[in-house]
Amino acid sequence: MHKRLKRGLFFIMIVLIVLLAIYLKNQMPSTVQITQYNSSQTNAEDIAQKLQSTQLTKKIIMALRAEGYQPDSTIEYLIDSADNQIITIHLHDLEKLDSRTESKIQKIVTGIAEKNNFNLFIVDIQLTNID
Repeated sequence: MHKRLKRGLFFIMIVLIVLLAIYLKNQMPSTVQITQYNSSQTNAEDIAQKLQSTQLTKKIIMALRAEGYQPDSTIEYLIDSADNQIITIHLHDLEKLDSRTESKIQKIVTGIAEKNNFNLFIVDIQLTNID
């Protein structure tokens, strides 16, 4: 239920951002607002292209599996800017998450991000039990 709520809120947030972007596009915003909007949009598009071209998701999943973890085949990204990036990883068959495991996964993600010229990600780990 908690997972559905998070995804629902995320979806609503995306819809609101799209509606806000459409509204701003149809208004006569000041030059500063246009520059900020275009810069933010360009930055997000650049990061999305870089995620695809570097195959970052695939590399992270493979590295986690090599360490014995069982992540989903997808990873969620929430990128506000190059300096504010969150990555959510869903792990299966892990009963509890301790600080050692979190630190180890953060280190794996950080190493791969650095090798692919990304700024650091804040890692959010969600446990998913398969019944």
